[in-house]
Amino acid sequence: MRRLVLVRHGESIWNSEARIQGQACAGLSDIGHQQAAALAPVLAAAHPEARLAVSDLQRCRETIAPLVAALGREPVVDPALRERSFGSWEGRLRSEVAETEPQRWERFRSGEDVIAEIGGEASHELADRVEPVLRELAGTTAPGGVTVAVTHGGPVWQGTHRLVGLTPPTLGGVDNTAITELLFLDDGRVLLDRWNEVGHLGSDLRTRMGRRATGASPAAARSST
Repeated sequence: MRRLVLVRHGESIWNSEARIQGQACAGLSDIGHQQAAALAPVLAAAHPEARLAVSDLQRCRETIAPLVAALGREPVVDPALRERSFGSWEGRLRSEVAETEPQRWERFRSGEDVIAEIGGEASHELADRVEPVLRELAGTTAPGGVTVAVTHGGPVWQGTHRLVGLTPPTLGGVDNTAITELLFLDDGRVLLDRWNEVGHLGSDLRTRMGRRATGASPAAARSST
């Protein structure tokens, strides 16, 4: 058996501003840095020998930095762990998109996959990209070992659904620095051991779309930045 631990990045500056990120990036907010600091000792204690991997985007590299310091080893940086592209919406406020593209925004809020229409990645394209890299990370983990990968909400959500054979939207949302654990068994099965665990965060540090974010439905939040 091999264990793959997936972690969403901490709250970013753009999360806190209710701004759509995708593959654009402005780094972590002050709260995001606090979340990352709270996450590191928990993962270091639970998985002291873990191999580390991380998306190349700034908000993930800043999230994993305290864990890198705690374990004294560098992560594998993999662009395939990036968030989905949100096309022409990247960098825009959610309120702005809702005002200028109200019909498409309402379709997005209701869970419809509209991102390909604006030049981004469709949900199935994201899952197609993420599934192989997650399987590779698990497959190259030593038997009985652990890999911790810090990535984004979209890859965690779409990747987990695909790997364990669930139809979206079976699972709930993905919070900032939430821990999800997948078990890759020797017989080829993939089991979900933990989903969206945020017990390492105090109530004042628990965020999803950002503390001040508004206007996104749970369906939209699950596959967002």
